[in-house]
Amino acid sequence: MPSPRQNSDFGQYQNTRTNVGPTLVLVKPGSRHYGARWFFNGSFANIPSRRYDSRIHSDPMITKLRHLFVDSWAGRAAAFLIFLAFIGWGIGDIFNSSGSTSPNTIAKVGDREISAETFARALQTQLPAAAQRLGYQDAAHLPAVAKQQIAREVLRSLVIQQETQLAASHAGISVPDNLVRDEVFSIPAFHDASGQFDRSLMNQRLARMGLTEKSLIALVREDIVSRSLVQGLGAAAHASPILTNLLVNFESDTLRVTALRIAFDAHKTSEAPTDAQLHRFYDNHPDLFKTPEFRHIKAVVMTADSVAKTIEVSDDILHKLYDMQERTYNVPETRSLQVLSFTDQNKAQAAADQWQKGDSWDMLVKAYPNAIPATPEKARKSDLPNTDLAQAAFAATAQSVQGPVKTAFGWVVFKVTEVVAPHHTDFAQVRDQLRNDVQQQQAQEALQARMSRFQDAVAGSTSLDKVPTDLGALPISGTLDAQGMTADGVPAPIPGGAQLRQAIIQQAFAQKAMAPPHVISGPDNAAYAILVDTVHPGTVQPFDQVKTAVIAAWTDEQAKHQADLRATELYTAAKKSGLSVAVAGQPEAGDLLQNVLISRVKPDTRLPNVVTRNIFNLKAHNSAMYQSGDAFWLVTLEGTEAAPQSDRLTISRGVEGQYNQSLHMDIPDAISASLEKQWPMTHLNMPLFNQVVTSAQSNAAQ
Repeated sequence: MPSPRQNSDFGQYQNTRTNVGPTLVLVKPGSRHYGARWFFNGSFANIPSRRYDSRIHSDPMITKLRHLFVDSWAGRAAAFLIFLAFIGWGIGDIFNSSGSTSPNTIAKVGDREISAETFARALQTQLPAAAQRLGYQDAAHLPAVAKQQIAREVLRSLVIQQETQLAASHAGISVPDNLVRDEVFSIPAFHDASGQFDRSLMNQRLARMGLTEKSLIALVREDIVSRSLVQGLGAAAHASPILTNLLVNFESDTLRVTALRIAFDAHKTSEAPTDAQLHRFYDNHPDLFKTPEFRHIKAVVMTADSVAKTIEVSDDILHKLYDMQERTYNVPETRSLQVLSFTDQNKAQAAADQWQKGDSWDMLVKAYPNAIPATPEKARKSDLPNTDLAQAAFAATAQSVQGPVKTAFGWVVFKVTEVVAPHHTDFAQVRDQLRNDVQQQQAQEALQARMSRFQDAVAGSTSLDKVPTDLGALPISGTLDAQGMTADGVPAPIPGGAQLRQAIIQQAFAQKAMAPPHVISGPDNAAYAILVDTVHPGTVQPFDQVKTAVIAAWTDEQAKHQADLRATELYTAAKKSGLSVAVAGQPEAGDLLQNVLISRVKPDTRLPNVVTRNIFNLKAHNSAMYQSGDAFWLVTLEGTEAAPQSDRLTISRGVEGQYNQSLHMDIPDAISASLEKQWPMTHLNMPLFNQVVTSAQSNAAQ
């Protein structure tokens, strides 16, 4: 058998790339048989759903709708691009409605139709991104069952969109033209370097994305309607004061504790052990004096980071992202100002004179309480709401007091405190960062989407060398001990964070040699599979070689035993009269911690986790004993106290904010469930649906 040192190289092994087709499954939510699988056979009637079997169901699309409907334009520039570039719902002909169903209609919801052209455009746009998430470099390699699933998800998103628009129409929600115009003008992608709306730039961007001005207006109008519907209902949801108060009480409950630490090393004996004692200790604790066991493993580890690196993002998409964030990358000259606004010219002149003589900004603000102060930071000329102020501010020199300047709103006195020159960031400078951002955003979803393929590949392999590399699963191989160290004494290069690394090491030493590998879910949504192919058991070292270690271990054991006896003695007394009384007059009295206040949000850092975790289970005036690291801890719960009002207010704001956010995030799901019942899909042309999917498959293969 080779020695551990002969196998100490720990790294990636070369695996054989094998095309393993995915098994697409739906797992029934809430099912006790969570691993049960349902396979699609091409009929919508056979798709299990949380609501009704005849409908198309896809929670991830509802999540996308949530982000699309609720976020603001400024905060969802990237999401809007992904909506256009990846989801590709299509526009223009999705707004068709008629009294009868057209032969070119895939599905009908109420009086709104989804045409074959709209569905085909959306599907064709979605396929490449979906293929990447599933671990395929090319959509042409997607199995037919995968394309069917993607097609159902795309159609499902279109159905939800129509249901939302019907609900808005039923509620009488309409969008005035001026609101649509303002919304279009506020899109950063249509702004020039000075931050102003540029129609020619808009036309250029639209042409690049394959849109027309009319289709953009229709899209924006429907988006405003959807956001108005969802946000209007969301704004009405508020945290229950009763439940909020209960949560605040739970988090802020403050305990008053008395505690004592009894360290092992404080009870070390100076008495030297006899040889007989050492030999007996050596014989009774052989595991303490063994060489470490080493195991040679093969493993495949799939993390969000490893998957992200396999997601390809075209330069076309990156250019679109760059264009959407052009305001960030192309910044004109900006200025930071200190501005005081007056209604009286004489007071404005007096303030300017004081400022020029050396009075500070803070002094001026206090001297003129009726003046309106403002300090815009790094503002573009277009950012300043007052045109007269903007003209004067960008004509002034830095650090000079200017004014009074007459504006439409009164008189202003100002100082330019900073001037930042215009700067431009080229696409090439940010290409890698943009690609990384997109990859990271898609990584978790792609990781989950590829899990079935990963499980199938591992299940079909006894050596873990046939897992497809395009999944993003990293192969590793090497020898390590139970602490994750190689035979050379360095940490084994296991991918992932500390928790995942520890989980893999523990599994490597819990799993039997040559046991069939299987996929294990790890921390951070990662997954891994391990094969232990060689075990090098540790051997007990001769007594003479480890005598020094035996003496040290015997001494530590004796110290712990004596500390245990003393802690138990004090604990027995504390159970009767409390820790303060038990320790009074004892050598440990000076180490007693009294009036220690702890709560769930404010633990005392002097106490170990085992104490702060369990102290809330104690009753008032009861005592407990715990071991933590190199010491025993004795504690008595003296009672409870009301938390400071400032702490309660802080906790209340946090709890209420999280509670409200949770309610608001759940609203789109609830709305979707309600809309499905009120406006069910009344028509589904399965032959036409299959025809579009087949056509999309052919186009992907070209």
